[in-house]
Amino acid sequence: MKRLAWLSVVALCCTGCQQKSAETQPTGEAQQPAKDPAASDPPGIYLGKPLDYWTEQAARADRTEDTRRIVEALTRALEDERSNVRIAASDALGALGPAAEAAVAALVKQLDYPDASVRVAVMETFVAIGPASVPDLIGAFEHPDPVVGKRAGMSIRDIGQPAMAALEEAARSDVASVRDGAAEVIEQIKQDIERAASLPERAAAAEAIAGQRILTSAPDQWGQFQGPGRDSICTETGLLETWPEEGPELLWKLEGLGRGYSTVSIAHGIIFTMGGRELPGLPERQLVIALDLETRERLWATPVGLPYDDGPRCTPTVDGELLYALGTDGDLVCLETDTGEVHWRKNLVDDFGGQVMTKWKYAESPLIDGMKLVCTPGAQDAMIVALDKMTGQLLWKTEMPEIGDRGKDGAGYSSIAVAQIGGRRQYVQTVGRGVIGVDAETGRFLWGYNRIANETANIPSPRVQGDCVFVSTAYRTGSALLKITRDGDACRLEEVYFLDPREFENHHGGVVLVGDYVYGGDGTNKGAPVCLELATGRVAWKAKAPAAGSAAVLYADGYLIFRYDRGPVVLIEATPEEFRLKGRFTPITVEGPAWAHPVVHDGKLYLRHNDLLLCYDLSAGE
Repeated sequence: MKRLAWLSVVALCCTGCQQKSAETQPTGEAQQPAKDPAASDPPGIYLGKPLDYWTEQAARADRTEDTRRIVEALTRALEDERSNVRIAASDALGALGPAAEAAVAALVKQLDYPDASVRVAVMETFVAIGPASVPDLIGAFEHPDPVVGKRAGMSIRDIGQPAMAALEEAARSDVASVRDGAAEVIEQIKQDIERAASLPERAAAAEAIAGQRILTSAPDQWGQFQGPGRDSICTETGLLETWPEEGPELLWKLEGLGRGYSTVSIAHGIIFTMGGRELPGLPERQLVIALDLETRERLWATPVGLPYDDGPRCTPTVDGELLYALGTDGDLVCLETDTGEVHWRKNLVDDFGGQVMTKWKYAESPLIDGMKLVCTPGAQDAMIVALDKMTGQLLWKTEMPEIGDRGKDGAGYSSIAVAQIGGRRQYVQTVGRGVIGVDAETGRFLWGYNRIANETANIPSPRVQGDCVFVSTAYRTGSALLKITRDGDACRLEEVYFLDPREFENHHGGVVLVGDYVYGGDGTNKGAPVCLELATGRVAWKAKAPAAGSAAVLYADGYLIFRYDRGPVVLIEATPEEFRLKGRFTPITVEGPAWAHPVVHDGKLYLRHNDLLLCYDLSAGE
């Protein structure tokens, strides 16, 4: 096979870790008088001290600084040009809770900040501050951008019942946007209260759920998203059972992968991933990148599609001498693993009329099953397609019937699961209108379930055990267990249970099935560790989140690794008996959410965060 002309062994340059030197100083009421030396603080210094000092003060019970001064310093930090500074300041204000009331107005200004991770952080902080946030949030209903008002409404809804008095007063306002916004949130809070009170009783016991794990890549490789079984399960043993305070040993770090939420695949001694970045002499593109596992030298990088604001989401799927990847605009490529040369190329929009349910574009990692490549264009007449993996030729496509009004048409942000259900091999996928099952041989639509769909983003991949499918989405949706039974040539679907979002909803990081239990992070933009009994939906335990943000979960050697999107990584024992935290550390981080899923391969933990890849030693040794 022909080598690319620009094959390189030069380490990639860092593009994601550069810090901006300028800082926007606060204005208006938050600004100090001219005679105060703090008014001329240099960038990164607030009231004469660095941000780390103020965040530490906020977290301490025995603070040496006056709380009002801490709030003022953190409020100034909210005007920094760097997203990570704004996030840290917001989190610290949240740690102060109601004492941070004076910062609410400055926090409300962040609701139209371009970086979503900043907006998520401040929305969590409003909840921590509580009812004192509500008047300013109601004021945001008058913002000229109605999306800002929606975000304010979501924050008030999370505050819940304590916000009702202020909302009822606002519902009598003469300003239409305030009146309508308050009325909408009042109705949402009432629905939340009614739904929580009317949860049906569940059976104390359920039929035992048994199933088999279907591997779609080599068991000794990590050749695709979420591992050999696409289920976030690593079967390696001999790993650390506890972590030192500083975390496992960092073996190496690599910069220069570019922007993106793709995690890594590892096969044949090569690391494969995707990133948005420039190459010498070329403009920025979304790339598939190959790195030598031992030396971390770049072997090749192949452009896939045009750049996207925060990069690609797909993790390459490796299948022997070929690999498969999907760009955010639907550019589907088959590449040669040793050279990166394009073997064939399709586009899910141009070739199949595909669409994604909402604005964040394609995020799927393709499935290779035998001789088929299976993916989700999202068109009504081609919701899922199977292609000949060697040529890209269409084998079949799934026509999507109407299954309900919830959600939106198009593909979701999930990746397909393959399973043997009712004696029939099926592809199970969460799309814009809910979770569906299709026949693996023909692509014929078999069943669909609409109740789990939301209108924002259906993200977690479904999990299958035996003839049962567990599925969860966020944005106040919830979770469900479905039992699929064969009825002649058709399938019959039974809802075993539905969990209210206050019981369990998973946002970004997915869940993992270990034995008869489900483990994952609970909450929209949150990751409170939860253990559910799969058969009944009973909550075995739910713990307070050890870190802020959502969490991607991975099982390995009796333990769960939770990677939080603000950076921290925690180790939790995989037991239904009780929540047992076994380790925690914060690795090196860069800007943006750390949404890439963790990988464990050959005793090593791989953590991707935008431009940065870290490798830690998890081997327990002798």
